[in-house]
Amino acid sequence: MNDTPHTKVDVELLSLPKCRRLPGEVISPLTYTNDIVNFDHWDHMFITNCFKSLTLHDFDGPPSMILDLGCGRGLWAIEAAKQWQGSTVVGFDIESTQPRSNVLEKSVSRRLKWVQGNLLEQLPFLNGQFDFVRMVRMGLHIPEDEASWPSVLAEIARVLKPHGILEVIEEDLLFPCQSTRSHDVTSSNGKSSGTSSSTQGSNTVVTTTSYQKSDSSLKIKNDTNTTLDTLSGTSSTSLPSVLDAKLRHPKPPDPQDHSRLQRAWEEMLDTYFLSPQPLSVLPLYLSLSFSSIRSHPTLQIPLPRNSSDRQRPVTQHSVSTARLDCATLFELRALSAQPSSEADFNARASMMTAKGSQRNMCTWACMHLARTVRTIVGCKESIWNAYERLYGEDPTPLIVRTTQQKSTSAWSDLRPSPTNPLRDYFERDWINWENDMADRTSLRGRMRSELMWSEPIGKPPDWRLWRNSLPQEDTCSSPDESTEYCRSLRGFVCFKS
Repeated sequence: MNDTPHTKVDVELLSLPKCRRLPGEVISPLTYTNDIVNFDHWDHMFITNCFKSLTLHDFDGPPSMILDLGCGRGLWAIEAAKQWQGSTVVGFDIESTQPRSNVLEKSVSRRLKWVQGNLLEQLPFLNGQFDFVRMVRMGLHIPEDEASWPSVLAEIARVLKPHGILEVIEEDLLFPCQSTRSHDVTSSNGKSSGTSSSTQGSNTVVTTTSYQKSDSSLKIKNDTNTTLDTLSGTSSTSLPSVLDAKLRHPKPPDPQDHSRLQRAWEEMLDTYFLSPQPLSVLPLYLSLSFSSIRSHPTLQIPLPRNSSDRQRPVTQHSVSTARLDCATLFELRALSAQPSSEADFNARASMMTAKGSQRNMCTWACMHLARTVRTIVGCKESIWNAYERLYGEDPTPLIVRTTQQKSTSAWSDLRPSPTNPLRDYFERDWINWENDMADRTSLRGRMRSELMWSEPIGKPPDWRLWRNSLPQEDTCSSPDESTEYCRSLRGFVCFKS
């Protein structure tokens, strides 16, 4: 192990309790669906195209024994067995969803084995069994509460042969949205998360209302003289003096403000003890078990602009037109423990994106956003549980359920639940976010521009109706808004001494 400035911290991490889970318990908010599998396949094509190989590391010759941890449906493992015909490949996953051997070519199936097990427990393999171990996007499955990352990496080092190689491709757990639209909302635990909202007039697009847990809100709940008519503005009774200025003069809700869902996403990660930024902690954890680590600059994909913004002229230095040089961007170099070196490394990566290449980041961004959105959709019920914890203890939120005439059918079909109205508000927030992301993804527009397809006949998509229903002044981003990212991806190649 290399000596680093974090040695004392490293020892403390390794001394933490190893496991408080029940045997076999899975720690993940994600429900693995066929849609996620499809984007896993797209990710595989994207990564192998960038690397010009199955791996980030350039092997002199094919590794003999290979372990793919968290193999999913087994696409990479199958491709490795096909390309490296002298190699034996083991795919390890918690789910038994891989194809049966009888549907594969015999030359592949005889060198390919599927093993089911929990990554957070001891791996069912011998010491020094593998030449190469691969682990991709496991940030939603490895918690930090019991030093799980160090434990998992120590297990990988155990099953690797001397001078064996671990390749990790990981990403930060981002919730894509334009954060500059956020306003202050206090959840039931007192944390800021969203907007305070009411309706003003019959043409206001109403999607949800805020939930504020405060002394003033509790007083409102206990004040028998305060009625729904008072808060909705239909009564001549004045608001109690305990209300703050925002509640006295509420602004109409912003359908493009997704801060409540973003806060619920962060709460969900916190509940599962998942790091929202694995890329910031992995260098430290990897240094505990591996003698040498190489990496490339973080690949950050900017959040695509919405359809209204896309109609505006693009500036010369707009990041959406920046081109990536894959050969340069994924150039490996030794990973330093010094933060200043790391900052310089990523700064150099930012400059690389301005250089010419054969790929356009704007073309990539829509698919990266779609992939991130699909992952978050797979966590929807876990996000709802966090949303309920954040806002469920507040007094029953008040809302005037009116929409513009251009509202989508999905909005009008939603009805408040008689048993849990909070779920109705969550679904309205969710529809807003999905429509915003579908607009930014613009797959229909990409097909039209790339394949020269004409606009399909029939009803416009819900996201377009949603976008058209917004006030014109609210549909474009401010010129000074900071760049938001929909994906932040990085690879690490680690060598065992």
